Amino acid sequence: QALSTPLSRPPLELVSQRLPTTMAAAAAAATPLGGSGTLRRQRRQGVGRSSSRERMVSVYLALLCLATLGRGAQSWATNGHERIARIAQDLLKGKHRDQLRSMMHGDLVDVADWEQKMTLKYPETATLHFHRQEPEWTCAGLRDAAPDLQHLGDKSGHIKCDGHLAEGGSLYCVLAYFFEHFASDTLLRDFPKPELPINTPKKLDAIRNIPASEQTPSNYLRWLTGLIGDLHQPLHWLKEKDYGRELKLIYKDREYTLFQFWEEEIPKLLPNPPAGSDYSKTLDHRYGSEASRWGHKLPTEHFREWAKQVAEATCTQVYSAMEVNHADGTRSIDNPFRADDALIQKWTNLANEFTAVGGIRLAFVLNEILEHKKHKAAHKEGRGVHHRHRNWKTNLGTNAFIAAIVVPLTLFGLRFHLQLGGPGLMQFMRGHLKT
Repeated sequence: QALSTPLSRPPLELVSQRLPTTMAAAAAAATPLGGSGTLRRQRRQGVGRSSSRERMVSVYLALLCLATLGRGAQSWATNGHERIARIAQDLLKGKHRDQLRSMMHGDLVDVADWEQKMTLKYPETATLHFHRQEPEWTCAGLRDAAPDLQHLGDKSGHIKCDGHLAEGGSLYCVLAYFFEHFASDTLLRDFPKPELPINTPKKLDAIRNIPASEQTPSNYLRWLTGLIGDLHQPLHWLKEKDYGRELKLIYKDREYTLFQFWEEEIPKLLPNPPAGSDYSKTLDHRYGSEASRWGHKLPTEHFREWAKQVAEATCTQVYSAMEVNHADGTRSIDNPFRADDALIQKWTNLANEFTAVGGIRLAFVLNEILEHKKHKAAHKEGRGVHHRHRNWKTNLGTNAFIAAIVVPLTLFGLRFHLQLGGPGLMQFMRGHLKT
């Protein structure tokens, strides 16, 4: 159904078409009623005496139009992120949804454009949304590389923030950075130690110029929700060919870059989620099944596993589908590459799955943050809080073992004290209680 509707014209094309007209309008606004010579003649004649303030206002309005047109080029921020946010919001129930709304100062859907706003306001933060490592990995077939570099991270496909397997300011490390701002140290100790250290960065250079007044818990939570969405966009994990910007793709006689097509056009092709309670029950069931499996590891470890899955799909379902096998055994991708309906449908199905699982994973991480918040509050008040990861049978056995040693020793000590002539417990109490 999605493919039966023609793709709308990409926003960048609209900008390129309207830009000359808009710039001409800006120039006309700067020199009203003609060029500079005409203007001088008109002023001598008393015509067109626009004030400097009026001309500045005209130029400002023209430039504002340009900025508004340019925003359409980042439609993934509103379409893709909003889709993930809606799924997650439907999975958050009752007081959990209210608590998160209070923490975030808005619903998930309300802040789905947070990435877009921050990138426009602070362009240096754009690097936070992409993976980088040294040396960069690649897909087999894209270029000659050692086998160890034909997958994300190390030989197991895992990454850590060591400046090698992942740069400190790249996507995985930024996810860990923002999550750990909400983590409870006491609760973290209940989880098994990660086999591969995470090495979460202590600071992020890309946000150092953002005022402290904007580096708040609510904004950090907004960052985290947007980054979990980016985690599920395949091209964000592979820097090869500048994340797909260097590859031209032609579909239905229109030209895009591969990155542009995934960012702007794929979200438009996604079918609307089915309406009704059956779909909600399916999501709830899937969430319950996945959450019970995920609950015994830290979200920062899951970020690593999820990144590995999406990176593998980048190679096996995005780039490999574009490759042409040659007689000499080599493979290459035509540039420009012509895509047919079958391939676009395959990519649409992949994006549909990733946005669905992205919403489920976002809901899980947000529920984990609420659990950490509860433990932080309890620890501050000196109270203990049960957590599903704690094994009550193990704790009972530990306490029983301690009691088996401490109680007999205490009784033996008291009896020995009595045999030495010391006062018994009742004598001690009678001597200290007023009658």
